[in-house]
Amino acid sequence: MEQIPIIDFSLFDTDQVNCSKEIKKASETIGFFYLKNHGISQDIIDKMFTHTKEFFSLSKEEKLKYSVNEKYQGYVSIHQEMLDPSNQKIGDWKECFNFGKIRKKLQVLPPCFEEEFIDKFEKTCHQLCMKILQAFSISLEILQDEGGKNWFEQRHKYENDSGDTLRILHYPPMKHNIDEKDIRAGSHTDYGSLTILFQKDVGGLEIELPSTKQWIPAPVINDCVLINIADLLEYWSKGLFKSTKHRVTFNNDTSMIDRYSIAYFCHAEDDVGLDPIPSKYLENLDSINVEKGIVYGVDGVKTPLTAGELYIDIILKKFLLVAFQITPITSFTPICSYSFINRNANHV
Repeated sequence: MEQIPIIDFSLFDTDQVNCSKEIKKASETIGFFYLKNHGISQDIIDKMFTHTKEFFSLSKEEKLKYSVNEKYQGYVSIHQEMLDPSNQKIGDWKECFNFGKIRKKLQVLPPCFEEEFIDKFEKTCHQLCMKILQAFSISLEILQDEGGKNWFEQRHKYENDSGDTLRILHYPPMKHNIDEKDIRAGSHTDYGSLTILFQKDVGGLEIELPSTKQWIPAPVINDCVLINIADLLEYWSKGLFKSTKHRVTFNNDTSMIDRYSIAYFCHAEDDVGLDPIPSKYLENLDSINVEKGIVYGVDGVKTPLTAGELYIDIILKKFLLVAFQITPITSFTPICSYSFINRNANHV
């Protein structure tokens, strides 16, 4: 059975070409890969998990003071979010909290979060994403006059506006008998370019293999982070890289144990146009992927869609209106040259 590969990212410091090839292969075939020697210290990860547990231990009344807003920032309570509405009867058995970019200082945080530390953690995650994006550019052999290995980096600057989101999650123990209606997180894909997932102690994450549609576990592996391709990068690469469905299920051995995780969603800058990546590997790819229902721009050649418009279309227009009945603060009309047909739009 196909397994999620483990890539030693220290190789990127000594042999960027071969390390990038490993990342490209995983991104093309399975859409997920583990990174060891990723450069984020265990101390900062452990501290972030400590903050996570502190917040979720607060009373429900206190947490609801910071409920999710029209910018998709804040607290989401148990059963409030439903990631797979076509198959779920009730919402996910989880709660979470979404951080925007702390440097913007537009989000009121609970006292248990140190603003300076959250900012540091976000920037550390972003720096790792930039190295991974460099690997994508190298493996796709983007020419130097197009931007070379910095092509993606130039479109993901931290200081500019984007949909980057840090999310902490808590999956409480199941106090009653588990039935078919209960799931910790329904089947979905992520928005954005890529996601870093930090898991700790308790597993339950599963991914659907693109090749066989078979579900396999994505277990907790010590000293590793889990990386996955997200929808924006799949669209951008004309389907070369795979944004793979995943879910969090109950396990009989862990259903009575709290599960915590931390995810960093990396997104291109809002005003970046999503014309296909200038790589020879994309030249012969079809502009329409019937299986996934993706239309890549107008005639597959030019699209007016930007990363910010895609974020608004998926998250603010579809997700907030459907899942939370929150009206987004935007008058944007979705671009008709872009569409995901029969796919879960709730990418978190």
